[in-house]
Amino acid sequence: NGISTLDIILMQKHILRQEMLQTPYQMIAADIDNDKNITAIDLIELRKLILGITSEFTNNGSWKFVDASLALTTANPWLYREQRSIEDFQDDMLTEDFIGVKIGDLNYSVTLGLTSDTDIESRSSEAIEIDYADRYVTEGEMVDLTLQTVREDVYGYQFTLEAAGLELVNVSGANITEANAASHGTKVTMSYGQLSAIESGEMVTMTFKSNVSGQLSDIIRLSSDITMTEAYVGESLDQVEIALRGSEEETTNFALHQNEPNPFTYETTIGFDLPQSGAATLTLHDVTGKVLNVIEGDYAAGYNEIKVGKEDINTTGLVYYTLQTANNTATQHMIVIE
Repeated sequence: NGISTLDIILMQKHILRQEMLQTPYQMIAADIDNDKNITAIDLIELRKLILGITSEFTNNGSWKFVDASLALTTANPWLYREQRSIEDFQDDMLTEDFIGVKIGDLNYSVTLGLTSDTDIESRSSEAIEIDYADRYVTEGEMVDLTLQTVREDVYGYQFTLEAAGLELVNVSGANITEANAASHGTKVTMSYGQLSAIESGEMVTMTFKSNVSGQLSDIIRLSSDITMTEAYVGESLDQVEIALRGSEEETTNFALHQNEPNPFTYETTIGFDLPQSGAATLTLHDVTGKVLNVIEGDYAAGYNEIKVGKEDINTTGLVYYTLQTANNTATQHMIVIE
């Protein structure tokens, strides 16, 4: 409630003295580790909470209630105190005021009297679209999910990606490290924010091992189950929603190509195209139908090659080669010469 990657961006600006925090209470909120200082350690602790790695701060609580009678300044906000001493408790103490500071909430976005998660943040009605290449994935395959945007005014984002059947292996991208993401079983949380806008193009690439087969768009979706899904755009860092949009990859048709070179004496290369990754079997046989060799393997979607040497077939003359997958079969022939 009130804590997001936007607070990380504001803290980064302050640490690098690009834009200083304006009030002592913002600085108290930024002191995540409670050491009366604002450093990169505070950034790390705050991001862990946002990603759902931790559920509370290690050395701080969720709130501080600061004595309102103190004239605090940004030059030294650390003179605050959280107690008031009353010597002679005879009358109503209506002037004993405190200011509540939500730790980590640098832009005062906390919702008081919160009754449900849907009340947490108010966003612009605008939404940015994040694109990815939608395709069919197979069980056991390594899948690269690259999220991209055409926008050039995105300074940060955070989200929860639900990916049932996908196991996170790695995250990569410009200025992206493993500290920007966390895996929670079938859900992945992401938090990224920088002082300059992301260049149009790749935002992040997440590599998964797929434990299921199916269309990627049927497997993944954005939610706010752990980390609120939102982005921060423009110099004013407006909070906007994120829409995930999958576009079909350019379709590759199944094809078995003529070997090169042909005829050949010592070695030749057989190329083929697969519409989707999976197992394929190359069978070589002579004109009588006798099987000379069988080559099996798992191949990626798109263009692949298999090299065949003369010793692999131990014959000369006309040789047929057949490529078979779960859904397709094709045959070509080649000539082996002395």
